[in-house]
Order: sequence, then structure tokens, then C-alpha cells
Amino acid sequence: MVAVSRCALSTSGARDVRKNADAMDLTFLLKSCKLFSDLDARELDAVQQFALRKDFRKGQIAFNEGDVSRGFYVIASGAVKIFRVSPDGRERILHIVETGETFAEAAMFMETYPATAEALSATTVIFIEKNGFKQLLVRDPKLSFKIMGTLVRWLAVFRNALTDLTLKEVPARFASYVLSLQPEQNRNIKISISKTTIAQMIGTTKETFSRLLARLARGRVLTYRGNQLRVLNRARLEKIATGEERI
Repeated sequence: MVAVSRCALSTSGARDVRKNADAMDLTFLLKSCKLFSDLDARELDAVQQFALRKDFRKGQIAFNEGDVSRGFYVIASGAVKIFRVSPDGRERILHIVETGETFAEAAMFMETYPATAEALSATTVIFIEKNGFKQLLVRDPKLSFKIMGTLVRWLAVFRNALTDLTLKEVPARFASYVLSLQPEQNRNIKISISKTTIAQMIGTTKETFSRLLARLARGRVLTYRGNQLRVLNRARLEKIATGEERI
């Protein structure tokens, strides 16, 4: 009986260790997110009550446009594309979300998700359940203001994306995207998404995008080899983004 009792205690202890490790892991992942980065331990613990870690493989769908909205997501590692499909079947990428960023926050106040989310690589996310988190917002004005700030930034992103798609030509759209990465002149930056995805995001084909990159390289505006992009002439890139210069 004693031996059995010790075995049961050991198993229980192991479960407690795993539970504590999972909690610590979730705390770390939440803290690494911009939205929750300045929350204290008590506030993080409150968020954890409605949080669940999920892992997606490349190409896996987190949710489809029209699915019932159940919460929003924090990317701990990897990348996700947010897109809609036009009536003619073409995919229109609205935004690429990467490590430390959140997506689908606006869906907390909607019945269904307004777009589809798909993992671009092996991706780990934290899912925040909608109803529990909304109750937390009522009790925590500080967090409420942070969420509002995030939603305002999302609105700005979608407004700029709409402006680019309707008013700008492809070179200007790509230049705007590069500038949004805040590159330093003559310094390499690593691009974590594929060129095909970027082409979809700026509303063109991979072939047209390749020709554009060749022109930008010949004009010594920028180079893009492998996953390394280098801006050679930021002033010209800014003019291309605003339409002052065509290439």
C-alpha cells in the first residue's frame, strides 16, 4: 500500500509540474505579444483564464470567412495571412500577421469572422476566448484602452491597403510595403514570407513581381535575393511609393 501511495503521489506531482510548466510557457508567450507586453503578473494571470495554446501546420486554416466568431489570436511564432476570396475565385491578401502580433480582435464585436486566416508556416498561436475576455475588458479599463488602440491601428492598416489597391499601381504598392518594414538604407532585412505571398498581397502575379524586382535592381533602388532585401536608395523608393516616380 505504501508503494502504491508513493506512486500515486509521484504521478500527481508530475501532473502539477507539467501544469505549472504549461502556465509559465503561456505567461511567456503572452508577455512576448505587443498587446500584453506591459501587463503585470496579476493581469497576465487574468488573461490566461481565457487563453489556449494552439499549433498550426503550414497551410492550415485557423478560421474561414463567415465562421462564428469565438475569439482572437496572438502569434507566438510563425506567420498568418488574412485574406478574402473574390467572386471570380481570386485570393486577395488583406494583411500578413507575424510573431508578437494579434489578429481577429475586431471579430470580438462581430458575429462572424470577416476574412479567412491561414498559417504560412508552422505557427504557434494563443487563442483568446471572446466572451471571457470581453468580461475582463469591462473590469480592466487599462486593457480596454490597449485593445481600442490595436483596433485603431488595424483600421489604419485596412484603410491603407484599400487605398493602395484602388489608387496605386503595383510598383507603388510594393514600395509602400517595403517602407512599412522600416528598412535602413544599405542594411539587409530578412523577409519571412514568400515572394508569391507578397505578389498576392500587392495584387499581382509572381511573374509580374519578378520583372518589377529586376527593374528595381537595375535602377539600384533595392535588391531582393532569397529572403534578404536591401534598400539601396530610400529617397527614390519613397517617390515610387507616392507615385512621383515610375519604374
